[in-house]
Amino acid sequence: LRALATACDGLRGRTSPRLWLVTRPTGLFPAPEQPTHPDDAAVWAACRTLANERPDLRVRRLSWQRTGAVATDAHRLAAELLATGDESGQEDEIVLTAHGRFVPRHVQHARDEPPAVPARTPYILEARDPSLRRRLLWRQTTAPEPGPGEVALEMRAVALNYRDPMRANGLLPPEAVENSPLGRGLGTDGAGLVRAVGPGVRGLKPGDRVCGLVPAALASHATTAAAAVVRIPEGMSYAEAATFPVAFLTVHHTLVNQACLGPGETVLVHGGAGAVGLAVLQCARNQGARVIATAGTETKRDLLRTLGAAHVLDSRSLDFVPRVRELTGGQGVDVVVNSLSGEAIAHNLDLLRPNGRFVELGKKDIYLNNPVTLRPFHRSLTFTAFNLDAVMESPALRSRLVSVFDEQISRGSYRPLPHTTYPAARVEEAFHLLQHSRHTGKVVITFDPLDEPVLAEPAPGTLALDGDGTYLVTGGLSGLGAATAHWLADHGARHLALLSRRGPGAPGAPALLGRLAARGVRATAYAADVTDESALRGVIETVDATGHRLRGIVHAAAHMDDAPQSELTDDRFAAVLAPKAAGAALLDRLTTDRRLDLFLTYSSVSATLGNPGQSAYAAGNAYLEALTRARRGAGEPGTAAAWGPISETGYVARTGMETAMTERGLELLTPAEALTTAGRLLAAGTDVAGAGRYRWGTARHLLPALAAPRFAHLVPSSSLASPDGRDELLGTLAGLPPDEAVAKITEALAQILAGVLQTDQADMDPTRPVTDFGLDSLLGMQFLVSARDLFAVRLAPADLAAGRTLSHFARLVHERLGLPGREV
Repeated sequence: LRALATACDGLRGRTSPRLWLVTRPTGLFPAPEQPTHPDDAAVWAACRTLANERPDLRVRRLSWQRTGAVATDAHRLAAELLATGDESGQEDEIVLTAHGRFVPRHVQHARDEPPAVPARTPYILEARDPSLRRRLLWRQTTAPEPGPGEVALEMRAVALNYRDPMRANGLLPPEAVENSPLGRGLGTDGAGLVRAVGPGVRGLKPGDRVCGLVPAALASHATTAAAAVVRIPEGMSYAEAATFPVAFLTVHHTLVNQACLGPGETVLVHGGAGAVGLAVLQCARNQGARVIATAGTETKRDLLRTLGAAHVLDSRSLDFVPRVRELTGGQGVDVVVNSLSGEAIAHNLDLLRPNGRFVELGKKDIYLNNPVTLRPFHRSLTFTAFNLDAVMESPALRSRLVSVFDEQISRGSYRPLPHTTYPAARVEEAFHLLQHSRHTGKVVITFDPLDEPVLAEPAPGTLALDGDGTYLVTGGLSGLGAATAHWLADHGARHLALLSRRGPGAPGAPALLGRLAARGVRATAYAADVTDESALRGVIETVDATGHRLRGIVHAAAHMDDAPQSELTDDRFAAVLAPKAAGAALLDRLTTDRRLDLFLTYSSVSATLGNPGQSAYAAGNAYLEALTRARRGAGEPGTAAAWGPISETGYVARTGMETAMTERGLELLTPAEALTTAGRLLAAGTDVAGAGRYRWGTARHLLPALAAPRFAHLVPSSSLASPDGRDELLGTLAGLPPDEAVAKITEALAQILAGVLQTDQADMDPTRPVTDFGLDSLLGMQFLVSARDLFAVRLAPADLAAGRTLSHFARLVHERLGLPGREV
């Protein structure tokens, strides 16, 4: 392909060369094409990429099945190669079979509004399209059963944390959720009724009312470690109990255990009217300390004064700094509980007196790896960053904390927080309230049978795996492969063989194996290259020797090395192709004599679209799809799931490409969405299907091949779909002098910001840092996405750096628009 492209370079300017690829039947398409030569599918997909990288070549592909009548076959082929006509309407892919000539058409399946859930049907919350365009959807599921040391709960109330809308909106980096015990789904603060107890559980029984830390709590049914919950005191409601766990465990551990807050000391807490701030008030009172709190509105400040804060200040600017000095006689405070970001951290450190303690609860600066100035630490300061996930990783620490938490609640030292409740059917409204910080204390979702009915997407079928068999996952110790291990456990697998080249030495492997073991799953890490037949055969034989024979395979292994075909060497191409194609071929051949429950391979939309720079990756994925159809033709199980880009974990998340994918029109799937879809495909007996979320109008301008007739049902014929008025606005800006253009951009940005903050545009001072308006991570991302959509420029969270004003931001947009006079 590289040689052909190079040869065509010499024809530029003299002709518009056409390049034909003629293959044997690949299996890349359903019947009537025959899946006889999956290897050819890899070349086919590589040519799809070439068509996007070199649209001047007019690359066309033809699958040719010979009938045995040589003259007839030759005539049919020659007729296609010599065909002329309207080039813009010509098919770029043609399938000649013994039954006639066919052309592919890609179609999209949308879902109707889900029906109401029948009484007592389990359901769970999913965030579809993890971005600011995300949709919250209840999905029917099966009630999970408790493993050793676990309890199964019927949920009655779940309190939201900021982590929930951040995860739903795609704002958490992969390290915040990957391999996290609290990262299995939305919701952490849970209260409910014990439905069943697992082996080894003492002190709890069905019917007990409990509250505590519950992974994936936003569901009608959930499981959690018995040591992570406590009984709810008599007379306390489920909604009240749900306000406790995260806020009070966080505050008690950081203030009492780590900061050693003592009598007479002073605590400065930001966002004091939130759940953590109100918990700080209670904890400080118990310790004999006083509290200086900040809040964003006068109503919230009045509440804090009523609840006992010694002083209450405005959190929406840095004016609190001189006021704290004044209130403490210039001495500063003993402890800062911080959730602010940027330069506010340095100011807070300066407010600490000698031997002061700084408790960092915010995550933005940590995930961005922002530096902290060290000079203040000459006063013998202590800096503590708290992550509840890390605390919960230690069973001993978790048990000790929960025990103290139980004692404090029972004595009445800690009281329920103010809260606003929403029934599960109105979960979107609850997320909206929390995202805009218009609440006080907690926002609680209730699961009362008497509430309005919940609409839930029905499950197409149940995937039940053999608890006595072993399921092998290649690439199973990281990324989507690790998430797949948990998903297999969810569906009954109790023996897993997780394969990677580093095996037990892979980063995160011990933690993953430990979490699976805690669920009653025996997972073994194997170090083997999936392209090494001897090593792969040895793993299968070792699995069989355990007495739990191999019953299923999930092929998730992959290697990435993106580059245009003109830059790829044979070795680089082979290194990407091998794990996908050679690995799948070996797995297929080594298991031909076995009765498997599933043979699931992870393909990618790149095989269909031909993503530029990913020819080898597209080739490997196309082989998986063709192999799947070949297996089905031979009576063997096989399903290939062609994912769009995945958020939270895996290659796109690790390399920070989420924004780039979105800008290309390829929205992100969460791992939960992808795996749920995999379950549906398997239950429905599907061979090959794609799952993704795409803005085809945007992608059309980046992928020339999308103009082909095979995408006619997906891609709008008009130009880039854009917000109303964008073209007119950009046209106006292009004709203005630089200073007037920046002023008009500033006005548009002020309107966007006012809409995001739900305030008056007249209050948007263009010379004031945008973060001073109370623009947190969630609202900041909403502002960025709206601005990006309006101006069609590249914008990232880093562009909202501390101190940047609307005027600064307008100049940045002006520069990236490439308008004349960028030096304004």
